[in-house]
Order: sequence, then C-alpha cells, then structure tokens
Amino acid sequence: MKFSDLRQANITRQKEWPGNDQADIAFRGLEVAGEFGEVAEALKKYLRGTRGIKGSTADLQDVANEMADAIIALDLLADQMGIDLGAAVTRKFNATSKKYGLETQIDDAKSVD
Repeated sequence: MKFSDLRQANITRQKEWPGNDQADIAFRGLEVAGEFGEVAEALKKYLRGTRGIKGSTADLQDVANEMADAIIALDLLADQMGIDLGAAVTRKFNATSKKYGLETQIDDAKSVD
C-alpha cells in the first residue's frame, strides 16, 4: 500500500463518517497524539507479556493495530493541512541520510507516495 492509497481511502471514508465536519486541525492533532499514546500503551503491555511482568498484556497484532490507527490519524491531519506525507517522508529520510553521511536514500521517482 502507498500513502496515496491511504489518503484516497481516508478521504472517501471521511465523507461517510458522522460528525467529520467538526474535526478541525486541533481535533486531528489531539487524535494523532492519542493514537500514538495508544501505540506506547500497547508496546508497554507487549513488553510486559514478553518479560513476565504481572498485569494486562498485548500481542504483536495489538501493537500493529495501534500503529496502523496512528498512521491513519496522522494521514487525516496531513490531509487537512495540505501535506503530502509521501513527499514529506521522502524529503526527511533523504535529508537525514545526507546529514549523517549515509548512502541510503529514497529515490524520488520511487517515492513512498
């Protein structure tokens, strides 16, 4: 799947989503923060399970599901702000590689659109 596929699906689904007209940038930003917090919580529970620490646990699929929710929410925010996530990720990845003298870059022609 490409970021552009996610974007199109998000745009289409948001037309169906009750109350979507009330979801402004502030709401989307809080949604992103909450979803990434849920990633951290699932990871904590996953590690609890793998380390034998008492308490509720999560499996790898639970962590993956929360990561997916976080990316979906981030794309919704990016869309509302007019940000192309594929282009932004490509640009940032390549800038970091250049900054640290690393050869690995994402080819703009094969961008993660």
